[in-house]
Amino acid sequence: MKDLLYKIAISGSVKMASAIIAFFLTVVVARTLGADEAGLFLLVVSLLASLSVFFRLGLDGVILKVVGAEGLSDKAQAQLRTGLCWIMLVSLPMALGISLSAEWWAVSLFDKPAFSPVLRWAVWALPCMSMFMLLAMGFIGLHQVVLGTLFQNLGLATVFLLLLGAYHYWWPESLSAQLAAQLYMLAAVAVGLLAVTLWVINPQVSLFCRTSVKSPKLWAASSNLWVANSMSLAVIWSGVLVGGAYLPTAELAHLSAAQRTSNLTSFVLMVVNVVVAPRYARLWAEDNQDQVRSLARWSTRCMIVLVLPVIAVMMMLPSYIMSIFGEGFEQGAILLMIMSAGQFVNVATGSVAYLLQMSGHERDFRRVTLFAGPLAIIAAVAFTAQWGAVGAASATALGLSVQNLGALWMVKKRLGFWPIG
Repeated sequence: MKDLLYKIAISGSVKMASAIIAFFLTVVVARTLGADEAGLFLLVVSLLASLSVFFRLGLDGVILKVVGAEGLSDKAQAQLRTGLCWIMLVSLPMALGISLSAEWWAVSLFDKPAFSPVLRWAVWALPCMSMFMLLAMGFIGLHQVVLGTLFQNLGLATVFLLLLGAYHYWWPESLSAQLAAQLYMLAAVAVGLLAVTLWVINPQVSLFCRTSVKSPKLWAASSNLWVANSMSLAVIWSGVLVGGAYLPTAELAHLSAAQRTSNLTSFVLMVVNVVVAPRYARLWAEDNQDQVRSLARWSTRCMIVLVLPVIAVMMMLPSYIMSIFGEGFEQGAILLMIMSAGQFVNVATGSVAYLLQMSGHERDFRRVTLFAGPLAIIAAVAFTAQWGAVGAASATALGLSVQNLGALWMVKKRLGFWPIG
């Protein structure tokens, strides 16, 4: 238990730094670019976050599970190499296609012509993001929490902020959403190169040996998670992405800032998941179901205790928190309150997604997301058209709540216990 607490403390420190950096990134972008330009940039960041998950093809959970259970075995490394090949084969052509058709996306899909140059540059970050985020799962499976967190989100945000800060110091008059997109792309390339370098310097790793692209077993394992992850994307990002088509850029900036602020509450869940997910995989492989139940309940109780003060602050001081982003952002106070409520349900239900995935019940998690994902999309379109940004925020909170409560019920049905019990 002491070892587990130590790893959670380390993970917590790194994840907290990551959450603060992500929040700081939104603040800096909003204050530096202004609401309209910030809205365009934050929209492309949300789009990239969605696409990078989609083009990881459900491999995250597979790699985490096999590396967490077997370490750097030949099987684990072969699956990782094949997965990386798949990612490059699908994400590079897609990046090229989106870049060449950026004007169509900007006008026809989002009704924002100024979005075209932003998307044209930023989309080239997609292959690198997909690659280093999959490698992050390998590091987490090896219990290298700091490196895993670095390549999940901390590294990209940090490098981007350093580049943006340098430009703001030397050439402040040249700052724009397009320039920010170019810097974001460069930051993704730099972090991708670092991830590959740190992985291959491990003497047990053979990343560049001959690799077979065909792997029916790997596809069978990842396809269920791919569907589930794609539907989870709809739950998390449909509000902002649908808002990109319906809302003015200033309101879109308010919505994006509120969502990214509410995401601070979920850092507690991310901290615990980084540590306990590989343990779930190992304990389940050892048929130690009592320890799985004990670990799940203990971790969920800890998360609830830790997240309650954060939620309380966001509910009591929403206008003050949103005003940090700049003049006019306090109008997004109600958006922050709505999204924080959804994030509380997300955290309070515990690591239900990983419990199902690490115990071999990927199909059950897929069924939950196949209900929650379309519901979130339909709600986002209907609510945003009717109530604007408030509707988009409500759709996100509804989708999160339905998905996590559904997964909670499925854990009880398949594993025989309530994680919050």
